[in-house]
Amino acid sequence: GCCLFLMVMLRRQWVENERIDYPLMEMPLAILEDPEPGSGPFRVPIMNRPVFWFGFGISSFVILWNIISYFNPTFPTIPWRFNDIKFGPEFPSIGTPIYWMVIGFGYFINLDISFSLWVFSLLTNIEVGMYNRIGLDIGGDEKYSTGPLVVGVQSMGAFTTVVTASLWMARTHLKDVWRKAVHRDPRVDDSDEIVSYRTALFGFAICATYLFVWHIGTGMEVVYAAVFLVGVLIMYLGITRVIAETGLISIRAPLMPQPFAMFILGSDLLTRETMVSIALSYSWCSDTKTTIMPALAHSSKLFTTVKGHQRRLIIGVVTAMIVGVVASFAYTIYMGYLHGAANYGGIFTGGLARYPWDNLVKKVKDPFPTKWGPLGFMSVGALITAGLMALRYRFPAWPLHPIGFAAGPVYPVNRVVFPIFLAWAVKSVILRIGGVRGYRQAGPFFIGLILGHFVGTGISFIVDIIWFHGDGHSIPFSD
Repeated sequence: GCCLFLMVMLRRQWVENERIDYPLMEMPLAILEDPEPGSGPFRVPIMNRPVFWFGFGISSFVILWNIISYFNPTFPTIPWRFNDIKFGPEFPSIGTPIYWMVIGFGYFINLDISFSLWVFSLLTNIEVGMYNRIGLDIGGDEKYSTGPLVVGVQSMGAFTTVVTASLWMARTHLKDVWRKAVHRDPRVDDSDEIVSYRTALFGFAICATYLFVWHIGTGMEVVYAAVFLVGVLIMYLGITRVIAETGLISIRAPLMPQPFAMFILGSDLLTRETMVSIALSYSWCSDTKTTIMPALAHSSKLFTTVKGHQRRLIIGVVTAMIVGVVASFAYTIYMGYLHGAANYGGIFTGGLARYPWDNLVKKVKDPFPTKWGPLGFMSVGALITAGLMALRYRFPAWPLHPIGFAAGPVYPVNRVVFPIFLAWAVKSVILRIGGVRGYRQAGPFFIGLILGHFVGTGISFIVDIIWFHGDGHSIPFSD
């Protein structure tokens, strides 16, 4: 509820005022284009372009070719990654995978953002290597967060600045939302929204209050609950903003809200009830690679394009959400009791499932006051991001984007930085040689790369179900 209502209040600011790119929407919007008479045999215009099928063939062929090795392990496969790059001892490795899907989405990212993503990911690699060489350590890593901790808190500071700046830029629009919701100002038009601003504002307030009261009811102290939920807001809005601007399919929070609040308040004065409540909160706020808010943000972009059907579309989106959540919960519980969840063998029913309680015991046995080391690096990250924003405002040609500093070190950007670099390089060459016209003409090729990957993965999945049930094969960046 909070995610839905917040996206309703921010849709006009992000989509119409700031005109965020939403690279992930390029493919569905291309599929929704109306066909032109005589353009070809397919109703989807982009499928009548030969360059689309060229891209589709490249990414799908790699997967289909490698499927043969499922039946004959000695059959030569097409490699999808090459030797890692390493600057020296104690420096993290830089992977060199070829993820066609990431290259496809990366083509539609703003050049400044894609450039900043790989540059700051590279600089973070050097930073971590230098810290390792000199032995700098500000504390152990936190699960579900970016490691090492110094990078996680630094990126969390960047996320905080990005979210704060985003809300500050939206202040005029949010005032309009308030006037329409509270004072019913007729000058503010919310007829294009999926629900009225009044419903969105009061719905968000009710949902946020429920979250706050619920956590207090589980034993969490009021102050910790307030700081924790601020961290949740930063995390969700930050992830959504990053995905909307970068086209990343998913991204993990640099620092989870639980340690975020604990670093600020310390753990030495927290009650045992609060500690147990913190552990319970991991049940809904832990591995944040897939959250509902980015999906709703992209749906709001789709609602803007598909005029006149917003209310029907949101009914479909919400229905799909409810069915998906209920079905996944029911099936997970059913299979857990049928086979024993501990027998799955994966990390999600093993170490990661035990982590909140192991972490609880550790922090109870070894309490600490406010951690100024992590907070110091968090402040550094926030200040650097603010500086990058000021430079972009003062110098329009400044190439480094603050989103790149916030997201560059975070998983999975540090895993896909090489294909992002390739997409940036190819797009730069196309724009330099062919200009905007060349960029648009090449677009279907990269959409073909994306769809070819999905189709190839689907075929691999069907093959596994039929011939390798229970012993399937992973597809690069599909696992």
